[in-house]
Amino acid sequence: MKTTIGIMMICLISTCLWAQDNANTKIRIGVYANAGTSSLVQGMGMNMNMYGSGYSGMNGNMTMYNYAGSWGGGVSFTVPLHQRWSFIGNVGYMNRGANYGDMNSSYNDSYNLSYLDLWAMGQYNSLPKGPVRFTAVLGLTESTLLSAKDEPSGTTQEMMDNVNRVDIGMVVGPGLEFGLKKGAIQTRLLYTYGFMNVFRGMYYDSGMQSNNAAFLLQVGYIFSRP
Repeated sequence: MKTTIGIMMICLISTCLWAQDNANTKIRIGVYANAGTSSLVQGMGMNMNMYGSGYSGMNGNMTMYNYAGSWGGGVSFTVPLHQRWSFIGNVGYMNRGANYGDMNSSYNDSYNLSYLDLWAMGQYNSLPKGPVRFTAVLGLTESTLLSAKDEPSGTTQEMMDNVNRVDIGMVVGPGLEFGLKKGAIQTRLLYTYGFMNVFRGMYYDSGMQSNNAAFLLQVGYIFSRP
């Protein structure tokens, strides 16, 4: 885990240093906001729970998850590597979580998880047709837990001791960039997935690994054109 975080930091730092030494490369600084929906999943697929496999949890009634609102924002750094390729670094805040219940109840309760996110992505850029160009990103994410709350029946309970403090994951998605006279507007449709188990111990997940997953719309503004 520490090795993965170190590799991401080395990539960010070395790319920025390389850009400073390259006279033809200009680091583009921007801001962005994310909004969408997140949940906890078992496995990479869309199946929220493993009832299909006959698994029913340690207590015979496994928690079922549903999607909840997710949002965040931060600062982005774009380093052009080639006419068609760029390196993207994002540093920001991300709120994740899920609504939950069991087979015999509605999704009235929720988990609320807040993270400091570090994203390192490669971006493909199409050749622009006028002021608009197509983009696509693929990269790794590192999420450091800031707060974790269980909110059952209108109450709030701290759960930091039962949630892992670091999550390593991936991000992927297409986008569009709209060039302006003094900058550019970016929009992306993103899917993020965490490889690490969200919970520690068996108190919340009954021994079943649960992973962060989110579908996000990202809108950003870059302060300079490519």
